Formats: sequence, C-alpha cells, structure tokens
Amino acid sequence: MLQSSPFDSSPLGDPDMVPSPSGFRPASPGGVPAWSIADERVFLDHIPSLFLASDLFAAAYLRAGRQCLRPVTPLALSAAVTCEGPWLDQGDLDVYLACLLLALRQGGRGPRLRCPADEPARQAGLGGRAGTARFAARLHRLHEARMACGDGRFAARMQLVSAVVRDEASGTLRIEFGPEPFEALREAPGVARFIADRAALGRDGVGKWLLGVAWTLRETCLIDPQRLRTLAPGSKGRDILPLLQEFARRGYIRDMVTRSDGLVIVQPGHRPGGPHAAVHGRGDGNMPQLCRLLT
Repeated sequence: MLQSSPFDSSPLGDPDMVPSPSGFRPASPGGVPAWSIADERVFLDHIPSLFLASDLFAAAYLRAGRQCLRPVTPLALSAAVTCEGPWLDQGDLDVYLACLLLALRQGGRGPRLRCPADEPARQAGLGGRAGTARFAARLHRLHEARMACGDGRFAARMQLVSAVVRDEASGTLRIEFGPEPFEALREAPGVARFIADRAALGRDGVGKWLLGVAWTLRETCLIDPQRLRTLAPGSKGRDILPLLQEFARRGYIRDMVTRSDGLVIVQPGHRPGGPHAAVHGRGDGNMPQLCRLLT
C-alpha cells in the first residue's frame, strides 16, 4: 500500500517555487540524448542529498517500525524517490554510517566491510548484548529497504545494504553495501567529519537530520523554523536557530540571515572546517535571490 510522506509540506524553501527540470546533454543525431558517463555521475552525486535531505530517514528515533511502500519527499525538487520496506529513522542511519565509516577506514575500494561482529555496534553506540541485538535488528531493516529514485532521465533502484553474512564460529561480520550510495558517500567531501559531528549530537533526531541537510546543501535555501519543529515529537517548542548557528560555526553553513518574518535564508558552506568563515545576522536584503533548494 502506498502511504503518504510524513512531511505535510517541506520545512525548507518557498512554497511558490516550482520543480526545476533535469538537465540533458545535446541529443545525438537521432534526437535521442547522447549517453554520457559524466551525466550519470552527476545523477549519482545527488544520492547523498536524496537520502539525507529527505524524509527517507525520519527526523526522530521511532519506537515501532512499519512496513510500507511510500513516496519519499526529497528537498531536491527535480527528483522523485520511493522506498519499500521498513520506515527508517535516525537510529538506522546511525548504524549505516557507523558501518560505512569502518569500511572507509579499512581503505578498500569495494563497497564491503569485514570486521569483528561487535565492532560496528560499538561504533554506532550500541554496546553490550542488548545493543548488539538492536544493531542486528537495524542492520536487517537497512537490508530490507528498497529505494527507487529518478530525475526525469536516469532511474535507479538500489539498496543501502545488499548482503549481511555473519560467521558464528569466528565472530566476524561481512557487510556488502549497495554500490551507488556507498560510492557517492565515499566521494563526498568531508564525509568522515560529517559522521563524527553527527555522532556527537547523541540522540537528537532533529539535529542529526538537519545536519544531513546542511552537509548536502548546494544552493541557497529558505528554512521555516516553525515547520521544521514539527518533524519530531517533543520538539515543537525548540529553538532551531542555535543549532543552525553551531552548524555555521563548524563550516556546514557559510552564511545565514533571519528575515523579519522569521524565515532563515541559508547559504551552504563549501566544506566543513574549510577556510570560509561563517557569518550570521539579521536582515532582509543583501542576499542572492533564492534558487532551487538542492541541485
């Protein structure tokens, strides 16, 4: 059954904005767009934003999982994403990124992790026997989830985790990642820094979700703090601005300005911890015209 997204409306962006068409290379002599590995690479480079700047992973730690086929609401207006399987949350993303980070540290080029079975659970903050059981359950959920995404030209079906093999005799674990998400995140600038900064937020579901948005920002966007606070239970009275300011201090946001109507204009940082200083203040002008939320 197709279920609706938990986003009634996006907390980022101007509601009057319209989707931007996907770009194509010039057509070949038959009127058919010429295939280009560069175009395909551009499409795959958007995977982090399609997964992290969307409600694929709920901005919370959910208590009960649900199985469904549902549309995912990405902030990239030119893309369409659906997910079949469990309704994933920030706890599932904790596990995925912990495994990804261990795989990157091993230095292998393939989308694979082989390690002691309890190591990724500890990396995800799930120590002890109970934590190990929760880790295994979340890893199973990641394997069950199937994503389909497209931008009008390219269409892809993929998994975050394609296989999990556990050797009970030796206590080792092998995880095969879906190659497209793995490669896109591996090539993303500052991925290890992002994972570490995200882990430092503890169980702050909204904070972790918003950091994922900030990390994948490519264009100026407009944030409605009131709508943002509706993403997770218990956060309706929370002031989001200090969180955004901290992300600006860390380099995820290059510039942010609070308008007189309370909306916040945000410009992305080029790289977390890079040379671009973060600036934040109040005003209504001196900012470039708002463009697409994410490319």
